[in-house]
Amino acid sequence: MYKKLLPDIKKAFIFAAGKGLRFYPYSSKIPKSLFTIDGESLLVRNIRLINQAFPNLDQIIILVGYLGDAIKKELVSNNFNSKLRFLEVSEYLVSTGLIGGFAAIKHLVEKDEIILCALADEFYGGADHSRFAEFIKENEIGGCCFAMKRMSNIEEYIKNYAVIINEKKEVERVVEKPSVIESEYFGLGLFAVRGGLCQISYENISSKGITIIDLFNSLETYGYGRLKGFIFDDYYVNINTRFDIYNCLREIRTKFQPTIDVVIPAWNEAESISFVIKDFLPYVRSVVVMDNMSSDGTAEISRKAGAIVYSASYKGYGDAIKRGLDSSTADILVIVEADGTFRAKDLPKLITYMSDADAVIGSRTHWQYLEYGANMKFLQRMANLLYGLLITLLWWNRHSRFTDVGCSYRSIWRTSYKEISKKLNQMGPAFAPEFVILLLENWSRVIEVPVPYHARIFGSSKFSGSLFGLMNTALKMLYLILKLRVKGWFRIIFQINR
Repeated sequence: MYKKLLPDIKKAFIFAAGKGLRFYPYSSKIPKSLFTIDGESLLVRNIRLINQAFPNLDQIIILVGYLGDAIKKELVSNNFNSKLRFLEVSEYLVSTGLIGGFAAIKHLVEKDEIILCALADEFYGGADHSRFAEFIKENEIGGCCFAMKRMSNIEEYIKNYAVIINEKKEVERVVEKPSVIESEYFGLGLFAVRGGLCQISYENISSKGITIIDLFNSLETYGYGRLKGFIFDDYYVNINTRFDIYNCLREIRTKFQPTIDVVIPAWNEAESISFVIKDFLPYVRSVVVMDNMSSDGTAEISRKAGAIVYSASYKGYGDAIKRGLDSSTADILVIVEADGTFRAKDLPKLITYMSDADAVIGSRTHWQYLEYGANMKFLQRMANLLYGLLITLLWWNRHSRFTDVGCSYRSIWRTSYKEISKKLNQMGPAFAPEFVILLLENWSRVIEVPVPYHARIFGSSKFSGSLFGLMNTALKMLYLILKLRVKGWFRIIFQINR
């Protein structure tokens, strides 16, 4: 005997109107739902998972409020756009929390209609949505069926709502932000509910202290059946703070072995380039040499050593690096010098921190890490320390700390690089601080780690081998730092006065 299947859900509502106050100051520029994880915004990921699990949806309605125009712009280019609708939610309803979201959609649903509702700022692994859809299809939903998960650590339990289950494995009640452990399960922000809940929410929204969790617990008194919960097994994170994003990224990144490419800008480095290439090749997928039309055979030597070589007339050091980064398809992109001042044995240090950062920048200003003969004289070290401190102070609310923004030994996720690549304009050595500042402007997490700085194998620096070259480079960097900070302040003033 075949089990009768219930009608398909036709409407899904995604709540993305909140201000993300716990995300401040990051959320002052970008809605929390648009923060990216693994190259995809939280909102787009949730829409994609819902669209795949519920292919017969007629509409996916996004509730927007705070920075709603940014959300609309983000979704315009996606292929599920034909199903998308937007609903503006008033500041008052947003301020009341989730109960206000349900109240806002009461005029769009029928009392007995089953609808899907989801919070936009949660991350799901993606393996459970289809099973959830099948469960809803095969089981009668009283007033609400929500996704839930078995607790694996105390933080995820207290950040969500506890699900209290009786001996028959039935949901007895739910508890918002529990202060004690009453259950091994907690609830997620994915619900299949009767449309009547929206009317009940609207009727109770002005009642002081009433939350959507209170209404869940009282659904039986309104004539609906017992609450139902469906267990999710895949990875899940409730994104409350910036730390949650990087905890989530660490979980994702430690499950695969990232590919790594090293990019080396080179101009007449025949004496050292072979050593550098052979030093790094055992650690990475490819070494990419960006040869600026060297006249000493650098390109040919690099190819023989095993590197991928691109020879062209680049506009400078920064231009060569940018083109090299653009050419790579590796997960992690590493920049290093052609003169042997940095060594491959230190690469694992950078890669270790990459698991929960967007980029890792080396620092050459620690005396203990300076090899005898290294090109880091007193004035140069002081300038690097000063500029690092200047950027730290001028971008104080990014919570990063720098002692050397000129160090070229650095690594970045390709997804993070793509977010800033079109804004990189510096062709010369000022590319180094510009790279860091644009990451900060993008609210990326940038970590600095000390790295040994060795003496050049042969030759002298193209930029700081003389006092004039050092001063010229320093002035260009200082001008760039101040220019980018002033431009940022003008953007803020312009936005405030709009």
